[in-house]
Amino acid sequence: MSSGRPLFRSHSERYPLDLFSYTREAGYCLDEHRFLAAIAMASTAIELILNRDRRLRTLPKLKRISGWATLNNGNLRVARERGLPVHTLLSPGEDLCRLQPIAFVELRNKVAHGEIGHFVRDLSDYDPDAARLATEQDSKMRHFVSEWYNTAPDVQEGHIRNHRWPS
Repeated sequence: MSSGRPLFRSHSERYPLDLFSYTREAGYCLDEHRFLAAIAMASTAIELILNRDRRLRTLPKLKRISGWATLNNGNLRVARERGLPVHTLLSPGEDLCRLQPIAFVELRNKVAHGEIGHFVRDLSDYDPDAARLATEQDSKMRHFVSEWYNTAPDVQEGHIRNHRWPS
């Protein structure tokens, strides 16, 4: 799978439909200048993989809320230990060992909780900072999904069939 905007892939039936939907929606939102939605969709695509990839599904080390593994530095450290391409989400100079969330997680949290006043100073679809941040979030997500798809046992061993995650 390439990390370009369309996320070209071979064996498309091994690309889960829900993940396809979030990655596609992120791109469409970005195209339509719906930058907050693009950030939310890109972030959710990563969180979806954290919850569906068989290498992580039953790990007690993942922090979960009502059974759902949340997007945070600790869970990303666990995912990295299990072979997921977490490095693609890091900005230059970042690591997962610090207390403060990495930029990808922090932006997701700010958008999800409505704390956008410090980076959106105009209508969000006209704000150049929102555009830049959404583009960065989308790019990181696409690199993560591409590397995940190209290396994940669920995909490579054919456990994902007919666009559905294994049960």
